[in-house]
Amino acid sequence: MQNTPQQMKAMAVDEFGHADKLTLHTLPVPTVDTGEVLIRIEIAGVGIWDALEREGELVYNEVHFPRVLGGECAGTIVAIGDGVERFAVGDRVYAQSFMNNKGGSYAEYVVVSEKTIAPMPDGLDMLMAGGLPIAGITALSNLQASGTGNKTKLMLWGASGGVGHVALQLAKRMGANVFAIASGADGVALVKQLGADEAVDGHSSDVVQRARAFAPDGFDVALVLVGGDTVQSTLSLVRQGGTIAFPNGVMPEPLAPDGVELKKANGFANPTLLDQLNQLIDMGEFQVHIAQTFGLEEAAQAQSAMKQHYLGKIVLRVSGE
Repeated sequence: MQNTPQQMKAMAVDEFGHADKLTLHTLPVPTVDTGEVLIRIEIAGVGIWDALEREGELVYNEVHFPRVLGGECAGTIVAIGDGVERFAVGDRVYAQSFMNNKGGSYAEYVVVSEKTIAPMPDGLDMLMAGGLPIAGITALSNLQASGTGNKTKLMLWGASGGVGHVALQLAKRMGANVFAIASGADGVALVKQLGADEAVDGHSSDVVQRARAFAPDGFDVALVLVGGDTVQSTLSLVRQGGTIAFPNGVMPEPLAPDGVELKKANGFANPTLLDQLNQLIDMGEFQVHIAQTFGLEEAAQAQSAMKQHYLGKIVLRVSGE
């Protein structure tokens, strides 16, 4: 760590509350212990989980302030701890810092376990990689839990969102036929461009009719990434023996019809999942759609932007070109 400063800029809260509690701090760079790496962050992803943590609604460890937010990032490894064998200083990686005891990714540096990082795929730039870690693992975990595979008839709710647009591309690589339900005309255009077999605006009046026409014998899988009555009204189209999958955070949680299995999968990274995610990404052109980019000091504005309509991911540009 000879070339690493002892202090860093970070966006943190000194108490839980509204977005105005998120302010710029100068804090010590976290120390690297066995099995950990220090990453100089270029891009940090912004997610609803960050806002929940800021409000004190998502507390997963002993609370200490100031508390640095941020669950995901991409950057370059600048130091490694004892026992780290899979990575080296200089590696370009993306990483989860979600539920991380040494602080989050709204900072110039973060220390994470080597088990939550992956090499940056050749086809992605740093901007896209910064929005991938939670969306990618959440999408893949739920697709695997649902048994999505070759010729699976998949109904995908929330297809133009952060997790959804990644799930769409992964599902197509896994061989699924995807009926994508997106948000707005721009969302429909995005998911068509990303390979959806059919796409419909979730606010339109003919969602059920078009879904039934797409899968007259019923869907094998529904991946539900948003909640609501319209979502629930379509789940009767999942066939007997089929599966409905959803991640933590979808409210209200979907209800499964009789004879349909309900599975809930989280988005916590591990080396196996990260390797599988990279293998799927490397199969061809892949896009992490970045809706808006903010500076590190604009983290509060970035979180507020999540309340508006947007596609894909919102990120912070922490450093780099």
